Amino acid sequence: MSKFFHLTFWANAIVFFVLIIGCKTPELAIKQKLNATEVEQLKLMRPNLAYDSVVREVVYANLNMPGVVKRTGVHGERKYGMLVRTLRFQNITKKVEKKYGLPENLLLAMIMQESGGADLLPNSGDDGGLGLIHMQPKIAKEFGLNTYQNCDKLVSKEHGEALRALITQYKFDKKQLIDFDDRFHPILNIDAAGRMLAYYAAGKQYLDTPLKTAIYRYAGSKNYEKYYENIILFLVQLSDKELLKDLEQHFNETNSTLTINGKKSDFDAYIKSH
Repeated sequence: MSKFFHLTFWANAIVFFVLIIGCKTPELAIKQKLNATEVEQLKLMRPNLAYDSVVREVVYANLNMPGVVKRTGVHGERKYGMLVRTLRFQNITKKVEKKYGLPENLLLAMIMQESGGADLLPNSGDDGGLGLIHMQPKIAKEFGLNTYQNCDKLVSKEHGEALRALITQYKFDKKQLIDFDDRFHPILNIDAAGRMLAYYAAGKQYLDTPLKTAIYRYAGSKNYEKYYENIILFLVQLSDKELLKDLEQHFNETNSTLTINGKKSDFDAYIKSH
């Protein structure tokens, strides 16, 4: 093992612990206990939702998003780009977290980890994972979601490639894509992820806390340690008032001519518009 690797490892470790020490460590605990009947119902509680034009479409003009979305996520101004894109969905995650007794911002942190908040971004390896919080077709089906071509495999390269082709065919139009797969629907995807975590947390315990067990079962044994570390890091960022203040200032400076529905707007208005 090279000296460079040792230095890099310890440098990253120091940065991580400085972040944790410098900010309040998030409290990762399930806030409610479910009985056996409630636990089993979690798999059947898919909200009955579909797209409908209740209010007029939001029209953005002169919008400059930090970072760029590529196959593997947000690049360039990665931290700002992931935060802006992810915070758009906090109106959903807050309600889902409260509904299932999950820690505040946990689902936002998972969005940052899985998709960086980028809409309609499949798993980069095209293994079938899809959604703001990536769910494999088998898991999605278990928690009541409809999947494209009714796929129920845990991993499917064929399914992943078909999803990517579908997105291209419909030119990233979410309103049409949600008819093919529920994971394209932000509310259905985030709600299913919340139900999944609550279900796993209430089941057989593999680690020392129910929530660690839930994340372990979602991420898998090989990915758990790094995944959990990333979730903690993103939770810290999401609660860092100075970072969020800098993000807002940066967004407003680069979007000085932004309008929403023809009205001059800023960062706060942009987030609320979702």
